[in-house]
Amino acid sequence: MSKGILVVGSINLDMVVISPRIPGPGENVHAHGFRMVAGGKGANQAVACHRLGTATSLLASTGDDYFGDFLSGKLEEYGVSASLVSRKPGSATGVALIVVEEDTGTNTIVVDPGANMAMTVADLDPLDGCYDVACAALFQLEIPLEVVREGARRARGRGLVTLLDAGPPRQVNASLIEHFDVVSPNEKELEALTGKVIDGVESAAAAARDITRAGATVVVKMGGSGAVLVDGGEAWHFPPYQVKAVDTTGAGDAFTAGLAVALAEGAHPGDAVDFANAAGAAAVTVVGAQPSMPDRATVEGLRHAQAPSRRRI
Repeated sequence: MSKGILVVGSINLDMVVISPRIPGPGENVHAHGFRMVAGGKGANQAVACHRLGTATSLLASTGDDYFGDFLSGKLEEYGVSASLVSRKPGSATGVALIVVEEDTGTNTIVVDPGANMAMTVADLDPLDGCYDVACAALFQLEIPLEVVREGARRARGRGLVTLLDAGPPRQVNASLIEHFDVVSPNEKELEALTGKVIDGVESAAAAARDITRAGATVVVKMGGSGAVLVDGGEAWHFPPYQVKAVDTTGAGDAFTAGLAVALAEGAHPGDAVDFANAAGAAAVTVVGAQPSMPDRATVEGLRHAQAPSRRRI
């Protein structure tokens, strides 16, 4: 059996409504389709890695409340063990309030991280028995930065490939980035990392080169513009797959999971980005975060049907 992926990150309860439009300040809009859905970037990516065919473990924290029970149950339902999900007495489980625009799938998200930000470096200790059965470790920025930094340091020290989904946007310095082999921001996250304005593919590639100086390969998620890879001095643009978007929630998580899975399987970085691009596209065709994480057959079917051509920048 091939080795799996460790995911260290957030787990949230997503409260989702479908709205005819994104409300403006002070505006009251009647919505419909309210759902409570399991989410959080860490949990989403763990579910996606599992669905894409890789054994996956999630280290995360919830509150000692009903929402924590709900989320742990959903993980197990989706095939991901909740054995490394700790409960934080006195902290509420993280919650995300999500409005999805009906015609476009565009969303707005407000997050109260709750127990996610109560994680400490000591919470990493249960991973000591997991490194030998994993080949990659995946992190995000919805938990304390000291946990991300130390988690990546430990994982890399045990020979794992380390990946950072640089969301949500936070200013971090090179002392964190230097622990990662692959860094994957979206455009706003890339602006936060570099202080540069991103207004297209070329500016994304130029900004990403700043991060590669710390030794990382950079993959920029650009939504409807596809993705940009900067690796070993070369930059490539990957056009988007064409699908009907109904909800963009979780698309970036599906992308990052696809990237991690492909790299863990030994794919060339360019092929890994193409696989990730297809995974992210498949996710926008389904409402909700974890419910939209695609399986392997869906992603491979999309790649076979379209196969957009990458170009060197």
